[in-house]
Amino acid sequence: MPRRPAGPAPARRPRVRRGNVEDQAALRRELIDAAQGLFLEGGAAAVTMRAVAARVGVSPMAPYRYFADKAELLTGLWEFALGGLYERMRSAFDAAHPSARMRQAAVIDAFLGYWEGHPERYRLVYAPLGADREETVAGVADFPVYERLLALSHAMGLALAAELGVGAQHVKLASDLRFAMQLGYLHGLMVNRRYPWGDRAVLRATYIEQIVATVERCLRDGPAG
Repeated sequence: MPRRPAGPAPARRPRVRRGNVEDQAALRRELIDAAQGLFLEGGAAAVTMRAVAARVGVSPMAPYRYFADKAELLTGLWEFALGGLYERMRSAFDAAHPSARMRQAAVIDAFLGYWEGHPERYRLVYAPLGADREETVAGVADFPVYERLLALSHAMGLALAAELGVGAQHVKLASDLRFAMQLGYLHGLMVNRRYPWGDRAVLRATYIEQIVATVERCLRDGPAG
């Protein structure tokens, strides 16, 4: 029986050049993307070093050059998601704004927009994961990017307090309120889909204004505000 002509050979994945930082960073990003895809398909239990390697097309041992184990790989997903959030918020913070109040609103908009644009990352960071959740949160407070996010939040509060002519004694409480209100909005719109929401654009703009107003009252009056 005549043989069928062989089809084109599958494309080989470019090798990581020894000592090449860009190649290494690109492969690490591919591994994280693959782990994120597996997570979305089957949760944390579906993310294994072997499955990630197979999806990327590298040897089963290759991921271990970048992540010590599965827990570190899942932690890498967190770090990647929070890094993207920080860049979005930092860009909004650094933009030219006529006032600290407008800067506050712009950064809140950036926070909401980032998670709205990346619901899979929101789910990874904030959705309940059961027993596997402990694997993902271990050491998150030690991430440099986590510290930068907290520092940026504090800087926002200080700038607005100075504009209002008040002290900094309530900056932490105001920052906590802002964060809680942001997550409340995201949970409502992204998780509670059955509620008959009205015009979402109007709701979003109104909510941002309410967050800023609440932060201002807290900076002026503390818990009484």
